[in-house]
Amino acid sequence: MLRNFFARFWHHWKILLKDKAYRISLLIGALVLSVSYFVTLTVSSYNDTSSYLSVGDAILDKLPTYNLEFLFIWGISFIVLWGMLYIVFYKPEILPFTLKTLGVLFLVRSGFIVLTHVGPPAGFYYDNLVSVDYNPLNSLVFRNDLFFSGHTSLPFMLFLLLKDTKFKWFMLASSLLMGATVLLMHVHYSIDVFAAFFITYGIYALSNKIFNNLNIRFRRRIKRYGWNAFQKRFNKYREKRRLANESVEIEKHIAVDKKQP
Repeated sequence: MLRNFFARFWHHWKILLKDKAYRISLLIGALVLSVSYFVTLTVSSYNDTSSYLSVGDAILDKLPTYNLEFLFIWGISFIVLWGMLYIVFYKPEILPFTLKTLGVLFLVRSGFIVLTHVGPPAGFYYDNLVSVDYNPLNSLVFRNDLFFSGHTSLPFMLFLLLKDTKFKWFMLASSLLMGATVLLMHVHYSIDVFAAFFITYGIYALSNKIFNNLNIRFRRRIKRYGWNAFQKRFNKYREKRRLANESVEIEKHIAVDKKQP
């Protein structure tokens, strides 16, 4: 079974990489995502050079601050990594579209961060710590990159991208879990979490309009030349050979019978 899995994996990648348009689209997607992620980090760092006032939140004002740092740091890392690995191994035809769409998500979020000058909520988790130097990903924790919640939007975007698979439910559950996590840690306002679902869907729809023609082309290529199509052709060839061999054996028996008195 494992051998069959890797055979399918290599076959799909071989089919896709033969397409020049796929190679170019994959490279562009990687560049878009890399640049947009760098822009997000730059904008978030710049925004943190200033201090902004907190505002009230009807939900957070009633919630204490909880230590969910493991989920906040490692949970989201695992979720995104798992989602990307699923696409690489099971849905490589949508990888260029995924990279471009996530890149657009980062760019749009960067724009909102620049425009939204609001300080972190009261009870902000990282204000309660004397030091967070022990955190290996501390450099990625910002105070003022609030609107909208990246922890909520990233798994939800993967849910939309994987909408024709059962794995999408894991991503939807992860998005809800991350939304609850950032609220209970008071690192986002409730509006940051609730708005993330609507904005993310809008970005997905926009990306679908811009990039979907190539996305459809790569899907059709897998449908036409992918592992299932290859297996069907192989089974037909094997059946044809079997019938031909049976025909030869029958002719031999007939020839032998004719020679007998």
